Amino acid sequence: MGTVLAMKTRKLGLAAVLAASLLAACGNAPVDTSINSIISGSLQTIGAAIFPPPPREGPVVTRAQVEAAAVPLIMVDMEVTGDQATAIVFGNNGNAVTWITLNGVTFTLKNGALFSTRGLGPDLLTATTKGLADALPRRATARYARDLRFIAGDESILKDRFFCELVNEGPEDRVVLQVRHSATRMRESCYAMESGRDFTNIYWVGADGIVWDSRQWISEMAGYVEIRRLYR
Repeated sequence: MGTVLAMKTRKLGLAAVLAASLLAACGNAPVDTSINSIISGSLQTIGAAIFPPPPREGPVVTRAQVEAAAVPLIMVDMEVTGDQATAIVFGNNGNAVTWITLNGVTFTLKNGALFSTRGLGPDLLTATTKGLADALPRRATARYARDLRFIAGDESILKDRFFCELVNEGPEDRVVLQVRHSATRMRESCYAMESGRDFTNIYWVGADGIVWDSRQWISEMAGYVEIRRLYR
């Protein structure tokens, strides 16, 4: 009984720390998104887990709102806290696209592969993505090394080298906010020799090379984020 309680307490503690760091981002100057009510009215900003809102009956945004906005848009779900938010494009640099939520949390993706986050607290500072980002659009099997740098619980910076394998698991349709996409399921399995850390990412890639849906690891404390492409 004591062991189970300790495990539950640790999990709740990690969620509280993450939620607190997420909420801190809300203190930054507001981001001028300037698109329409899809951001200002429909967005549940990340960080609400400290004072949880009533349980959601559905996503924070509807398909009708997405189509009305008609701008590139993603939806992110933090598994540790249960927070959900939409994000718009903040900047482009080659194949790297940075997406930003209303309260200033950012996710940078390279061809759909998570490169970095900012504003979460236990962030992914950088991740080498070349092998992955090259193979994903082609839905090709590949093996490569990835160096990930992230912030630990004591705010120190950790770096791990992961050895990864990307596998094509075949066609699998994926429904993203009421829109069905013909996709290929790609599974990425990574293991770090020195630390013993491991993670598994899943990507659903369309024939056009777009990652329409994914579940990707950020860091040990932040856990996994689900990223769905709502509008191309």
